[in-house]
Amino acid sequence: MQQNENISLISKGLLRMYYESQSSIYTNLGSLSSHGIQAQIIEDQSADFLQNYIDEKNIIDDDCDEIMMDYISLLKHSKNRRIVKLLPEAEKKFKETSILKHKEAEKAAAFVSSRFKILNNKKEAVKLSSKDMLLIHKLLQQDLGYSTAKLQDKLKSFAIEKINRTLKGEAKKDPNFDLLVQQFGTYQQKQSLKNKSAPAKNIAQENNPLILAAQDYHHSAKQQKTSQESKPHKKSQKDTQKKPSQKKSFSDFWKKTVKWTKKLAVAAGLVTLGFLGGKFVKDQIAKSSDAPKTNNTEVAVKTPDKKTTQTAKETKTADFSKEMSALEKAYKNRFDTSLEILLGQKKRDNLYQKIEKLAQDGKIQFKDGTTKEWYAHAFTMYNKITPNSKENKVIKDLLAGKSVDKEYIHSLVVKAKRNGSGVSGKGSYSSFNRASKSLQAKHLKNRKMVKLAEQAAKIAKAQQAR
Repeated sequence: MQQNENISLISKGLLRMYYESQSSIYTNLGSLSSHGIQAQIIEDQSADFLQNYIDEKNIIDDDCDEIMMDYISLLKHSKNRRIVKLLPEAEKKFKETSILKHKEAEKAAAFVSSRFKILNNKKEAVKLSSKDMLLIHKLLQQDLGYSTAKLQDKLKSFAIEKINRTLKGEAKKDPNFDLLVQQFGTYQQKQSLKNKSAPAKNIAQENNPLILAAQDYHHSAKQQKTSQESKPHKKSQKDTQKKPSQKKSFSDFWKKTVKWTKKLAVAAGLVTLGFLGGKFVKDQIAKSSDAPKTNNTEVAVKTPDKKTTQTAKETKTADFSKEMSALEKAYKNRFDTSLEILLGQKKRDNLYQKIEKLAQDGKIQFKDGTTKEWYAHAFTMYNKITPNSKENKVIKDLLAGKSVDKEYIHSLVVKAKRNGSGVSGKGSYSSFNRASKSLQAKHLKNRKMVKLAEQAAKIAKAQQAR
């Protein structure tokens, strides 16, 4: 892959090509079918991809998360030295970037659902980071079903004020400040920034949320590296007199690598625990920093007792339950907006009440992950798509107060699936097209949040299985 200083967005199709090329050289997991030139070229291509991804010359597109996870899993079977060396750092970066993307999606959804209420509060609006202001600007460009002209004017005013305060030294410059100046700054402000620092990168490219997430990752890594390099290093007289041999150089490098790997392991653990919530990640980091440091040698020598092992297992289960809890919440939100589109808010809530009453009376049972929202959505799907079917007749009898086989009803709900794709028939509906644009946008965001939550749960489950 050609390397250059410009950031390249990797599409899903291109990433899939890399994945399929890599998988083609395996006859089975961990076994190469050929050690010839073609296999070496493919392995080198994968290694180049990882290197460029780590160096932020490659940014994967928004819909590439699932194939990227599969690609990383496949590369773990490679014996190529470069791939073995680069893969842990690439995987760590992918996880951290995924967390940032998820947090950005949550933040964007909050801005939209509140109709950008923060812009009506000057004290809070001026505290927005450059990154948040750019995100709000991007959201206001979308069709939200109402005029955003006044909100855009307010945002521009706050952005210009933030730029002024930063250029005067009254506020700290944050990672995306240059981009904010390029987007909102006056001519004088842009010239002032140009005189103080290097020109900002291309605004159209940098406004991509994936690139912004990558910048935050690079910024935090750079700060950590700077703090490490600033520590004084004392040299003895013997060390000064001795010439650095290749053997000693390798030993120093190995010690640093081991030390850095330990830090990566701690960070990766916290990343996995907090995949579905920024606040949870912060809490875990705070706890780890407050915890007293233990002697590594003593820990390595001691054999963990049964109580410690049991506690670790319980912690793993508890942590994974957070991902599952967030996933269930995402499913509920999607059910809510879907049913509001199909039935309207009042009829939806009435259906919820009927289903709750049926559960209380023992006529239906929530099990296998089913909820009142899932039941309501499945009932609605059968009524909309197959109104004259046997299944829908039984459901109508149930809602009318007649006694029916609750196991059969449960099987219909599970068969319908959470998204209703299990119900097939000749019926059709276009309620989504008739819904308001704001409700459409809300439902589309809920659908996206389900996808992100499912991916997060998949990663957490895989980590728990290790």
